[in-house]
Amino acid sequence: MVVDKKDVRISGVIGDPINHSRSPLIHNYWIKNNNLSCYYIPIRVIKGEVEKKVRYLKELGFSGLNVTVPHKVEALKIADKHTEEAKKIGAANTLYFEDDQIIADNTDSFGFKNSILRNFPFYNFKKQIVLIYGAGGASRAILSVFKTEKTAEIRLINRSKENSEKLKEAFSNTIKTYDWDNNDEAKKGVTTIVNTTSLGNLGNDPFSLSLKGVTSKAIAIDLVYNPLETSFMKRAKKENIKCINGLDMLVYQAAPGFNRWFNKKPVYSRKLKELLEVSLLRI
Repeated sequence: MVVDKKDVRISGVIGDPINHSRSPLIHNYWIKNNNLSCYYIPIRVIKGEVEKKVRYLKELGFSGLNVTVPHKVEALKIADKHTEEAKKIGAANTLYFEDDQIIADNTDSFGFKNSILRNFPFYNFKKQIVLIYGAGGASRAILSVFKTEKTAEIRLINRSKENSEKLKEAFSNTIKTYDWDNNDEAKKGVTTIVNTTSLGNLGNDPFSLSLKGVTSKAIAIDLVYNPLETSFMKRAKKENIKCINGLDMLVYQAAPGFNRWFNKKPVYSRKLKELLEVSLLRI
């Protein structure tokens, strides 16, 4: 049955697996809080069926979709149009169905920037010396923020120097790259450190590199949010470095899609964060 968009708006999130996604909790909280006649549902889509399912949901009358692992690159490829941010990052986490077209966007940079400003309101992007751990897909959104904000110095450290060099070529030749075993040199004088790797994520190996020597005036951001206190954060706290996990970024990256699909700007409340934290403690 095709959805009548005049009566109700529907969106959702696709991925495989999908049960881990916190997007339904976030969006349905906002829907309920704003008394909207809208629905947001999780949909498992296996590899090889992304385009077929996305176009099917579009024909059903969905307003759009969020996209989680492992379909973000494929989502970008099947879109009819792409935002500059999605093209720059090379992946899409948000799709809009408008004017009979699929428009691909990536809101991770928006989420990351706003998570910093929420927790560190006087943060000056331009004055930072930034060290980013990891050169995978997640690091591209972080690099995009610091590059756009004209950050003073950006450093990249990764287990594969080849991947670091590819990102340097894609974003800026001024980025300094380091081998994983050259951490002591890479962290000298840094004022912001960001973990974009999956180290410390639930079920993964912990983040084991030392942060000793990093000034206590620095800030640390871990994109991982499960567990709530990650191994990276524990190492930062050991050096008296202020740190946050990736939960705020998760919420902020959801906001642009919600606003565009449901024509309502959402508010990130303390209550929503508490609900998310409780849901993660139950895993």
